[in-house]
Amino acid sequence: MEYEVDKWDLEGSEELFKPLNKKNEKDVEGARDYCDEHEFLYGNHTCEPIWKKNGNLDKYEIVVHQNKKDKLKLIKKRDGKKKKKQKTKVFKSKQA
Repeated sequence: MEYEVDKWDLEGSEELFKPLNKKNEKDVEGARDYCDEHEFLYGNHTCEPIWKKNGNLDKYEIVVHQNKKDKLKLIKKRDGKKKKKQKTKVFKSKQA
C-alpha cells in the first residue's frame, strides 16, 4: 500500500532535522533551557551541552553529585561569581 505525500509535508522538514548549532542563538538558549530544567527536576545533577568543533550539539553531559553542596560548588565555579541582584529604585510621587 502506497501513501500519497503532500508537498507541504516536505516543506521545512530540513529545519526539523537539523542539529542544534552554537552559532544559532535560539539553539544555544534551547540547550541551556533544557539543562536548567534537568537540573531543576534532578536536584543533585548538573547538565552541560557539549558542542562539536563545527558548532553542532554533540551531547548533554550529566554529572550526578553526592549532595547539593557539591553541585552548588561546581555551579559557582562554572558560572563564576554569582550575579548580584540589581536594586530597583522606587519613586514616590509627591501628593499635594
